[in-house]
Amino acid sequence: MKLAKVKIEYSSGTTIVDRVTLDPATGQVHLAPRVLGLLSKMEESECSPSFSLEYKGYVLPVATVSGGGYVISIPTDPGPGFRQVLHAIATPTKDQRQQNGRYLHTLSAASIGGLVGYVHSASSWTLSTIVGSTILAGLGVLLWYAGYHAVKGE
Repeated sequence: MKLAKVKIEYSSGTTIVDRVTLDPATGQVHLAPRVLGLLSKMEESECSPSFSLEYKGYVLPVATVSGGGYVISIPTDPGPGFRQVLHAIATPTKDQRQQNGRYLHTLSAASIGGLVGYVHSASSWTLSTIVGSTILAGLGVLLWYAGYHAVKGE
C-alpha cells in the first residue's frame, strides 16, 4: 500500500484534496470514511466530480467500479537510464518545479551581477560592450520570468 494525493473537483467550485491509500498491484484506491461521507453528501446536490490522483509524477483519472470502489490504471514505469531522466524532466512534481524556479532565479541574479561587473570593468563603450550588456540584461530578465512561472505552482 502506498499513500497518494487525490483531488476531487465539483463544477460549483468545491475542491476536496486528501490522501488515500493505493494498492499499486491492483490500482485500487481506498478512501477514508470521512471522504466517502463527503462524496455521498455532495452526490445529493451536485453532478459527478472530476476525480484525479497524483502518483509518481502522473495525474491519473480515478474511475468508479461496481460495488462502490475506486480504481486507477497505473502506467508502466519508464525503464532505468535515460528514459527515466527524461520522464523526470518532462513531468516534474510540484516540489521539483519550485526548486527549478529557485535555480532559475539564482541564474538570473548571477546574470545581473555579471552585467554590473561587465559594465564597470569596460574602459569604453564599444559595440561589443553594448551587445554583451544587452544580452546579459535580457538573459537576466528571461531567466527571472521563467523562474517566476516555475515557482508559481499549479
